[in-house]
Amino acid sequence: MQQRGRLFITTDTAAVLLVVVMWVRAVGSLIALSLTADKKFVPVGQEPIWTPAASLTSRGLYVLVIGICLGIILFRMNELTRPGLWRVVAVLAPWFCILLRDLYSGSPTPDSVLYVMVVLALAALRPDPRRILVTLGSLVLLTAVIALALGLLLPGAGVLHDSKGSAFQRSDKTVFPSLGLLQGMFTSENNLGTYISIGSAAVATLRPWWLRLSGLGIIVFAVLWSSSRSSMFALACMLVVGIVVWAIGEFGRRPAAAVARVAAFAAILTMCALPLMGWGDDAFTDRGFIWDRALAEWSSRAYLFGLGHDWFQHVAESDTSPLSVGAYQGHNQFVQFLVTGGVVFALFAVGSLLAQTYVITAPESRYLTIAAMLVTGICISGLLEVPLGFVDRSVFWTVTVVPLTVLFFARSGDTHREGGAR
Repeated sequence: MQQRGRLFITTDTAAVLLVVVMWVRAVGSLIALSLTADKKFVPVGQEPIWTPAASLTSRGLYVLVIGICLGIILFRMNELTRPGLWRVVAVLAPWFCILLRDLYSGSPTPDSVLYVMVVLALAALRPDPRRILVTLGSLVLLTAVIALALGLLLPGAGVLHDSKGSAFQRSDKTVFPSLGLLQGMFTSENNLGTYISIGSAAVATLRPWWLRLSGLGIIVFAVLWSSSRSSMFALACMLVVGIVVWAIGEFGRRPAAAVARVAAFAAILTMCALPLMGWGDDAFTDRGFIWDRALAEWSSRAYLFGLGHDWFQHVAESDTSPLSVGAYQGHNQFVQFLVTGGVVFALFAVGSLLAQTYVITAPESRYLTIAAMLVTGICISGLLEVPLGFVDRSVFWTVTVVPLTVLFFARSGDTHREGGAR
């Protein structure tokens, strides 16, 4: 049942509005950048091109998102703990941990404020997950369509170019050599692939079936054109997990939930274990080098509390650091947790993800298939990329933080089948 409370619109409508504005801030500013800048590859350590139009779009919509969240929180203050205080604490604990670390070093980010405001607004609203997932699915599909349009109609913006302005070619990676590497409105092919591959979990909720299948087909083609291997692997794993959990669900929700949990927990474990297995420097396109050096710096200098969320940025800007060649991030979600926030932050972050996964893959969950796909996508992408952040990485929040939080805070009374995923 939809509630109006003190709001003049339903809680579901308010949540949809919030999600749409967040998407416009993240993706819309990148579209503005693509239309107003000469997009070329920027070497690690140099400031990316950011035009006044893109900056104005991002900052203006940041203020709007904060305003919407503040209005929701003020009007529904008494509803903040309705999902359960422990759930709110579980979602905010990693944020609080890394925020304290950043406050100590004097480098908090604007996204630090945005994260807590969005989480509290979603806690106060507790919207119907289906409304939010369908909205997100539509936005992710729209993102893929716009990215493809940019690649076809404005290849100077939509296809990756090197620093000289020539189409970037990698014969060992490009799936469609004649088309180059699709980056769409994003600034790299990996970012585009990460966003739409994880977002495919929401696309799977679209109705009718032909829209769902055609939407997933568009996502698959866009990911293939991007040639992002981590995204291709993540998307394949998500589709396999989704099909298996859905099929087993026809015979009972308990076995389906068991399979969903095994798949999701296995993905989390793999994400954490992979960089600790002693790979050579050239493993996973030189990511082994980044993991080894970054973990060595962390373990020797800041074992408990890490080096700060912006350490990789500082390293990239340095002329003497051994990581400056390609370390603009940890290139693994667990490495990012450890290096930026230390063991303490990593425990809170992984613990929060485990708690959310356990709840949203329970047998009574309405969205068991989608939840399994979502966690699998985040963690498999997290093998080689960093899709999840609490004071940064906000460009991915509409496909990571928002759906996870909405499912985690969902009301528990309706246990009907997942009609949208069928």
